[in-house]
Amino acid sequence: MTKRPVVWIAGALVAAGAVLAVVFAAGGGVPGAKAAPGPTTIGAEWRSFRADVTGIRPGPDDVSLFVQVALPGNDPGCVREPRIEQVVETKTDVRADVVYSTRPAAGGCQDKVPAELRLATSTPVADRTVILNGDNGNAWHKLGAGWGHCAPQGTCAPPADHCDPAWIGAAVSATGAESAGTTRVCDPNWLVLDLPVHRTDPPARAVFRWGGAGWTSFAQVKSAGCPEIRAAEPKFPVALCKALPAPA
Repeated sequence: MTKRPVVWIAGALVAAGAVLAVVFAAGGGVPGAKAAPGPTTIGAEWRSFRADVTGIRPGPDDVSLFVQVALPGNDPGCVREPRIEQVVETKTDVRADVVYSTRPAAGGCQDKVPAELRLATSTPVADRTVILNGDNGNAWHKLGAGWGHCAPQGTCAPPADHCDPAWIGAAVSATGAESAGTTRVCDPNWLVLDLPVHRTDPPARAVFRWGGAGWTSFAQVKSAGCPEIRAAEPKFPVALCKALPAPA
């Protein structure tokens, strides 16, 4: 029998091992095995962009507000450092930039997810107009107990129509809800909204009456129709509540 040098055998084993390594790396080594998913992020360069502002609600004190924004994607690689910067205050307004950093990514970064950022001021916000991202068309003002969006042309006078989206937005803002919810009823004196306080919560029904300065909530109800609403406020018109479905 011919004896082969030990060196040749070792070299053959190394070569075979290299081939196996290539096969496993390609995902073809074990029948039925699934290749590990690749990373979703494909770029390393982070850049800053202005966030889409969706609302403002009162903060825990008179020198802060919560700014509600929509940020790209559920993937942790989509966004970092959402923040408020460049805050400039005058007697009549508060200006600030609402920004975040992102980088090119594959996957779910096209979707939008909600977030809140706290805007802190050095003196009470009071009745000053809040202008975000250097855009007078993205101005907000105090309406009743909440905050409403100014008119597109930058006019911040209270709308005459009590059912104007600015007044309804201010009512939502005052409740602290994270979503605009669904308007069930609105007339000059009464407003009914189905609102999830947190986005993962089932909707609760908030009922408002109009006062001189805006909408004021007087009841939270869980059932359809009039009984709970009229138990809290007998003056609420039956015609407005008799056909209401359960909160949804």
